[in-house]
Amino acid sequence: MSTLVNKRIGDLFELHSGDFHATKELDPGTTPLISCGDTSNGLIGYFDIPEKKIHRRAITVAYNGSWPLTAKFHPYEFGAKDDVAVLRPLVPLQDKTLFYVAAMLTRMTWRYSYGRKCFKDKLGSVEIPVPVANIHDKEQIDEAAISQMFPADLRSFIPKKSVVATKPLPSLKWKEVNVLEIFDIDRGDFHAIEDLEPGDYMTVSRVTEDNGVVGYFDLPEKATVYERGKITVSTVGGDAFVQLDDFIATDNVIICSPKRELRPSTLVFIAFVLDHQKWRYSFGRQCYKAKFARTQIWLPMTGNGEIDEDSIAEIVQSAPYWKLINAVFLNEQREFRRDAEIAHNRLREMQQAPEKIVRGAALEKRMKRWMS
Repeated sequence: MSTLVNKRIGDLFELHSGDFHATKELDPGTTPLISCGDTSNGLIGYFDIPEKKIHRRAITVAYNGSWPLTAKFHPYEFGAKDDVAVLRPLVPLQDKTLFYVAAMLTRMTWRYSYGRKCFKDKLGSVEIPVPVANIHDKEQIDEAAISQMFPADLRSFIPKKSVVATKPLPSLKWKEVNVLEIFDIDRGDFHAIEDLEPGDYMTVSRVTEDNGVVGYFDLPEKATVYERGKITVSTVGGDAFVQLDDFIATDNVIICSPKRELRPSTLVFIAFVLDHQKWRYSFGRQCYKAKFARTQIWLPMTGNGEIDEDSIAEIVQSAPYWKLINAVFLNEQREFRRDAEIAHNRLREMQQAPEKIVRGAALEKRMKRWMS
């Protein structure tokens, strides 16, 4: 039987600071470089990392940034900037155990808010609750107990990367256009998410991650269910996302509906171009409908003044994960959609259960009950 024990990070892992201070030190390459950012698993780009500075199956922990102590598990080779610590286990640990440790560290980010930083020495003394058991007459982490918390194989959620041959870019003729030449724009239909009941409708709000999705809720009165294939733009940060499923949206989202049918690759390309306008909405400036309507973007055009969708497709389809996105559009990725449906149903069960998601002392109390 497992017992929940607080363990120091320094007793479980070998701690190293990342190796690089600025990306200008590195040439472009194929190895992911991880920083303290709290999105995209900390990825800031792909670079030529020397072999002796490549890490494998390790955890990174942010020293600073928006959320110091934010931890991420990387089940692949990567390099690291010096604004993160790299945690390598002192004894071999399973993927699920490393993921668990990262989750336990991340739930304590509140300790380092308001400008407090978490550097290497301080990180080594941080304690996390870990299930331990007497295995072969020795106290060890009970990885079987941790595996019960994560029944799915974590690696099954990593999309398969397609090998794409490098090709020269097509010759392009660019033209500056206003977004209203391409889209009809409107705002979402309701404001307060906390007033909604859990339900079946994918809900998009102003957040800057998870494709703008904040959960699944019942359909509010007079709200519109928008068909997939539209671009949503956050009024807070200006982040643009292509929605792959039907959705509802809060009123702090701008919905861009194409005036004519556009290919999925064109939508992804335009969302990318819109994302390069985000700097206009920094320092608290909001991206409201009237302001967004004045947005000008540059797009490849054909000789007759139409969007050059063939050239755009050639560019977008060279991305390594394009096949996954396109399969969702085409409803061919049945296994992917089934996994998403299962995850959605589990989330709804958790939302409707008498016991809600908890943290802190309440979480430790529940974990001890699970281990008993």
